[in-house]
Amino acid sequence: MHNKKMIASLVCSALLTAGVQAADIKQGGTLNVPIITTGFVENYNPYTTKDIFHGIMFEPLMVFNNMTGETDFRLAESADYSDDLKTITVKMREGLKWSDGSPLSAEDVAFSFVLAKDNPAFDSKGIWSGGNLQSVEATDDRTVVFTLANPDSTFIWNLEKYHILPEKVWSKAENATTFTNPNPIGTGPMTEVKFLKSQQMELCRNPNYYLEGRPYLDCVSFRSYNDNSQVQPALMKGEVDWGSNFIADIETTFVKRDPANNHFWYPANDAIHLYLNTKKVPFNDLKVRQALSMALDRDLIVDIAAYGYPTANFNAGGIGELYSQNINKDISEKYASLTTFNQDKAKALLDEAGVKDVDGDGYRDNPDGSKLEFNIEVVNGWTDWIQVVQMVTEFYDEVGIKSNVKTVDWAVYDSNLKQSNYDVAINWSMVATNPIIAYQEYFSTSRVGNSWHAGHGVNDPDIDALIDSFGQTGSPEEQKAILDKLQVFTAENLPFIPLFSNPTWFQYSTKKVDGWPTKENPYVQPVWYDGGKRVIILNNLHLK
Repeated sequence: MHNKKMIASLVCSALLTAGVQAADIKQGGTLNVPIITTGFVENYNPYTTKDIFHGIMFEPLMVFNNMTGETDFRLAESADYSDDLKTITVKMREGLKWSDGSPLSAEDVAFSFVLAKDNPAFDSKGIWSGGNLQSVEATDDRTVVFTLANPDSTFIWNLEKYHILPEKVWSKAENATTFTNPNPIGTGPMTEVKFLKSQQMELCRNPNYYLEGRPYLDCVSFRSYNDNSQVQPALMKGEVDWGSNFIADIETTFVKRDPANNHFWYPANDAIHLYLNTKKVPFNDLKVRQALSMALDRDLIVDIAAYGYPTANFNAGGIGELYSQNINKDISEKYASLTTFNQDKAKALLDEAGVKDVDGDGYRDNPDGSKLEFNIEVVNGWTDWIQVVQMVTEFYDEVGIKSNVKTVDWAVYDSNLKQSNYDVAINWSMVATNPIIAYQEYFSTSRVGNSWHAGHGVNDPDIDALIDSFGQTGSPEEQKAILDKLQVFTAENLPFIPLFSNPTWFQYSTKKVDGWPTKENPYVQPVWYDGGKRVIILNNLHLK
């Protein structure tokens, strides 16, 4: 019998990881962070605000730290699987309070998960729509029991992504999806709204935070910027302390201005792909998808459009550098031709697919003679990806394919990818405890309509069953075999074109604030846009 706690990776890591004794740490100060947005409004609903409050105003149950392989328990004190892997018992910390001083109970936690059932838009990881979760019940003031229909050792990894909300407030909301949560009550390190303006919002210390003496900082100030090009000068001027966006020529534009205090660390992050909508012509033809992949010089795209920061991804099996230990090198080599720059082969495949220039205008047409032209969607303001997509269109032009850069606002992009309302879109892949979660996002039928990564149209009941089988075994050998089969399936169907493995964009200043994760002290992956990782960092930051 496999160890039920090992399956969940439930090893509590030390909270103070920066190697500084708490007695030596200064209290106070404000952290300034940039947010790419058109402006702030009075909406504190964590599900409708791009998760900017997760890990700040709302504490997760636990955080699965992919950098250390450990679990940082937050509101939860422990979590145990039953021997049959069909029940998870979560024990909450004793004496938890909401920021207004009222007690937080297991009933609040159970309510919060049922809220996601009643409001499918909140079911971000598909724990209800997937059909396996049968119930969430509070069995006493501190105990919450999750009951599954089928064994699943991976299910627990989803729990950190759901917001724990006060039942006394949210049960009174007529429509939770439009509820703006005025006068918010939370559990995170920063819950008090000091002020909110269109271009700036400041949240300050939770007076009833469950960790004594934390946070060390008084406040976090969010500053609104339209795009990456505005964040760069803000970093250079010292207006913000923490950057999580692409910055061109970082050594020259940022580090050299103050080498003692301006730093960056770019560990491996998600794999970036071009997602193809295989429900549309000509992307429904595998040969066309293969040709579009072979037409790209990934090394050149990385060097020119992305300033050499990412790592070109030549693995057609769906995962990149972050999961390098899980990539089956034999499988990757078998399908290496799919990601090798070869425009002659790309042209030959397009010819075989009947995608030829029939009207003599220099561009290929669809097999039925209709005009072939498609858009590649990218979010407005994401300057690095816009440059990447621009280069992609130039490579496609060289093989006779007409394509365009289409910049859209985030809300449009979010909706289009989830609803399969796109031709081609550049997007990331899931960063998680194990790459099986990335494959769930790609291929599980339950994720269609809920995930940015599942709208490509390639689904298979056998693959659903294969993905589900991963959580039904505790055998590393069996789990490896499952991942290998998924890599083969991805390469053979190519629903998305691998481009590169993104770095984790992380720039930071130690002029005022210290305690940052670094290459020398990698206590967490430094991702601002992940609430779990964010709360670990916030609990370590302090005045210099």
